[in-house]
Amino acid sequence: MLLEPMTSQVVVIGGGSVGLLYAARLALAGQPVTIVTRSSLQANQLNERGLSFQKLNGESVTVPVSASPIEEGLPEGNLYLLTVKQPDLHSVLPALQGLDFKARVIALQNGMGHYELLRTVLTETQCFFAINTEGARRLSPREVVHTGTGTLRVGSWETSDCNDPLIRTFVEWAISTGMEAIYEKAIQPFAWRKLIANALINPLTALFEIPNGALLENSHTQQLMRALFVEAAAVAASAGQKIEDADLQEIVSICRNTSRNLSSMLQDIKKRRPTEVQSINGYLVQAGKKAGIPTPLHETLLRVILLKSDMGIRKEGGDNR
Repeated sequence: MLLEPMTSQVVVIGGGSVGLLYAARLALAGQPVTIVTRSSLQANQLNERGLSFQKLNGESVTVPVSASPIEEGLPEGNLYLLTVKQPDLHSVLPALQGLDFKARVIALQNGMGHYELLRTVLTETQCFFAINTEGARRLSPREVVHTGTGTLRVGSWETSDCNDPLIRTFVEWAISTGMEAIYEKAIQPFAWRKLIANALINPLTALFEIPNGALLENSHTQQLMRALFVEAAAVAASAGQKIEDADLQEIVSICRNTSRNLSSMLQDIKKRRPTEVQSINGYLVQAGKKAGIPTPLHETLLRVILLKSDMGIRKEGGDNR
C-alpha cells in the first residue's frame, strides 16, 4: 500500500545512509519524496543526477528525487522521516518547531536522548520513533547500497493506544515493499535494545575497522561483546528494562544479517567525522554512574573512539562534515 500521492508528501531529513535508503525505497514505490540535505552541493547532485540505489541482489537503479538544503527550511509535507544523527539534532530543532500540528515526524536516531530533545519542539501526537536494523552504506552524496535486511519498528515513545492513520499507512507501505515492519505500542524498550546493540557493534567495528559480520569470526571479539553486554544489561535493569540472553542472540543475528555492512560509527571514523559514541556508549556510562553501576569497558571504548575520531579529524585539518 502506498501513501496517497496527492495528499501525503514525505520529507526525508538527512542525506546519510539511512536517509538515502528510505528515500530510494519510497521513490521506487511511487511515493513523492523530498530529501533535505546538509549541503547545497548534495541537494544539487541529487536533483541533477538522481539517487543511485543498489539493492540487496546487486541490481542498481537510479530514481529521481527532489532535494533541498536545510538552510532553505523544511518543505511542506505530511510525514517527516528524521534520519540525521544525534549530534546534528540540535541544528534541525528550530525548523521542526514550525511544522504544522497535523504533520507527523518519525525519528530514527541511534543512541538515547533524542526523545527529550524532540519533545521540546513537538507535541506527543506529532512525534513518533522508529528502530531500524536495515543495513545501508552511503558511497557518495547520491549513491547508497542496501547491505542487509532488518526490522523497522515504529510507535510512540511510551506505552500508548494511539493508532495514528498516517503512521499506520507508512508501516503498511513498508510491509508492502517487503520490509519487516511493526507498529509498536511503545518504542522505549526497543530503543534500549537498539542502544545496547549499537554499543556492542559500532565501537568495536570502528576500533578494529571491520564489517559487522567479522565480529563473529573471532573468539576475542565475541568475548568482548558478551562482557559489554553484561555491563549494559545491568544499566538497563536499573532503568526498569529487562534484558536477557535472548537479546544478545538478537545482536548476533543483526551482525549476521548485516555481515558486510560497515557500521555508521566506522563510516564516520573512515570519513574523519565526529561519531555518535557519546549518545551510545557515553549514555550508558553516564546512566551507570547515576545508578552506581560500574561500566569500565564501555568507558574505555568511549575514550578510545573519541581519541581515534579526534586524531582523524585533526589529521584531516578540521571537521570536514
